[in-house]
Amino acid sequence: MKIKLLLLALVPFCLTCACEPKLPEEEDKPGQEEVDPEPEPEPEPEVRHVDPVALSFSDKGMNQLTLNYDETSGVWQISTTGGDPFLYVSALAQDLEEEHRVLSFEYLCGTGVDDFQLFYGKAIAENRSRHFGKIPATGGENWKEFACSIAADRISFDWGKAGENLRMDFGNKKGIAIKLRNLCIREMNETELKAYQDEIAKAQGKDAEAARIGDYLSRTYPCRITKVVAGASEITVSGTTDGGAYYVADIAPWENVTEMKAFPVKKEISGSSFSVTFNRTEARNGIPAYDRVLSRFAVASADGSLCSHARYADEIRAESSPAAVKCKNKKGVGALTSAKLMLSDADDLGLGSVTVNIVLNSIVNTVKSGNYTIEHKYGGVSYYMDSGNVSSLDKVLSECYKRGIVVSVIILNRHSDTNSAATALMKHPENDGGNYSMPNLTAANAVNVYAAVLDFLAKRYSSSTHGRIHHWIMHNEVDAAKEWTNMGDQPELRYMDSYVKSMRICHNIAHKYDPNASVLISLTHSWAKKEMQYASKSLLEDVCKFGTAEGDFLWGVACHPYPQSLFKPEFWIDDTSATYSADSPYCTFKNLEVVNDWILDKSHWYKGSQKRILFLSENGTNSPSYSADDLAKQAAGAAWAWKKVNALEGIDGIQWHNWRDNRAEGGLRIGLRRFSDDTESPSGPKPAWYVWQAAGTPSESSVLDPYLPVLGLSSWSEIFR
Repeated sequence: MKIKLLLLALVPFCLTCACEPKLPEEEDKPGQEEVDPEPEPEPEPEVRHVDPVALSFSDKGMNQLTLNYDETSGVWQISTTGGDPFLYVSALAQDLEEEHRVLSFEYLCGTGVDDFQLFYGKAIAENRSRHFGKIPATGGENWKEFACSIAADRISFDWGKAGENLRMDFGNKKGIAIKLRNLCIREMNETELKAYQDEIAKAQGKDAEAARIGDYLSRTYPCRITKVVAGASEITVSGTTDGGAYYVADIAPWENVTEMKAFPVKKEISGSSFSVTFNRTEARNGIPAYDRVLSRFAVASADGSLCSHARYADEIRAESSPAAVKCKNKKGVGALTSAKLMLSDADDLGLGSVTVNIVLNSIVNTVKSGNYTIEHKYGGVSYYMDSGNVSSLDKVLSECYKRGIVVSVIILNRHSDTNSAATALMKHPENDGGNYSMPNLTAANAVNVYAAVLDFLAKRYSSSTHGRIHHWIMHNEVDAAKEWTNMGDQPELRYMDSYVKSMRICHNIAHKYDPNASVLISLTHSWAKKEMQYASKSLLEDVCKFGTAEGDFLWGVACHPYPQSLFKPEFWIDDTSATYSADSPYCTFKNLEVVNDWILDKSHWYKGSQKRILFLSENGTNSPSYSADDLAKQAAGAAWAWKKVNALEGIDGIQWHNWRDNRAEGGLRIGLRRFSDDTESPSGPKPAWYVWQAAGTPSESSVLDPYLPVLGLSSWSEIFR
């Protein structure tokens, strides 16, 4: 094909070239000037238009909604009856044309829909879906159009052939009524086409930046920063050069080292080795007292070229140094609150560890208002913390402290629907939906408010007074980025450059108050497979690369080894893609050896000498119903999980999720207790609860061994590879 195109390109030239023989009468006459012919005007490109493809809904496969159709008006009426409403579009009758790039419909909906999601057929899976955000409310009987571009998805998912379908998810709430008409897939209008072309250009720019980050991480530079020490009032930067004239540049979090053409904050150095000091704080980019503990430092030349990797602080002077604490056992639960029954379970289950969710926007505000009354100054700026949420945290963390329970907090950043004025600041500018956002680290004031709330939490919860945060889980399931740590569509290294910055900010702030604190990367069960945006194993390797280039730090792993299908409890049978290979597509309860082996590989250890923390921070098996058979399968899965975790030395703890079945989890029953509104036994303990209670106690065998036949085993040794 390339040869054919090349020949076609040469045809016009060959038809007019000077190598053709001239007839005698065409010979040049002396003194006659050759005149080029007027070029022919290029024809306007032909604009091709395609007719819309009308779609209709199928009455099969609906979930938690009702559907009615009025043939006279062509109007569909949808009413949601639960928290996971979806339905299917009938299969395409013909292949779509390339120009069919927009799904659109007209609608009436007085309340609006909180999130519209499309699943592209072949296989219904999250990694073949996209969230398009809210469907806005309409006023009165004024129909509005909702349109979303599916152009990129058609390419990514190879979707649009005859026989393929769509699943439409209408938010997460029951009681929503919406009328639809003129559902179709159409071509783009001029405005949409221009926006699409702009998005393509942006994507190409992101890819180029990701390539520069990859080159930066792997490059060998002539100079090197060897150590950065953050003292009380100064930061000392030491390193080596090739003897030329250089500067040490201070690079703030909102600056991208691979994109900078000049370094505005720098100090001149000379000689083959150097040591230079910076004031710990300075006024910078509107921040009265910016703390350089957040910065990286690199060697640069006078022309603005980067001549070393940028390095974060290796040592940070700590204001307090609480002793390191290890989990007293490997047993824990997730999302602990101060609820009386949960705290009672902490005792009855004998927990050694828990996770606690912290939504930053519910804690911090930029103005004093309502419950935001606790002043905390950071970077010379006053921020205000919510007294009610802080009081709740005080209670749960102090109760954990009394019991010797290790606490890992999950740091979340909601991008909408909060009362905090800080929310808009902390939302990443490229966020396009999902449940939570990557923090905004692109502007100084956004970095400062993010650092301020982390500083407040780290300082307050570093002693017995209010309880203690031992470890920090940074955001949620970052390999499923669009859903849980949204930064828009990103090439992997550009996404991870932002994520590692977030980790390093938290790490350096936490180490001001607790030198033993680790920051943990949160990952799904997708090990070497990109089930969502990225693969967990690849992201772990990325963090290693950043640490090698920019200085290692105390980070660990918080993985979620759910079964391949969260709904199917018999992972020992169903998880066929969870193998014992280092490149297994999934890492589930079945093959925990995979992540255990990774964490025990000394090439992954902190500075090559200390194993990193590995928590299974969110995981559980489902009981599809409360039948005796389903409850036994769930309990058998819990027994298997405990036996493996307790035997594998690389795993430091498992936090079972959820403590209690939750109606908002799409029909899952993965809790140790029943639904709070269950008619038979509200919040009653399930058989899995008794497995968890017995785990690690003298009664373990008597409670767990009866589940061996459910697993089809004769002894627990058979669960290991």
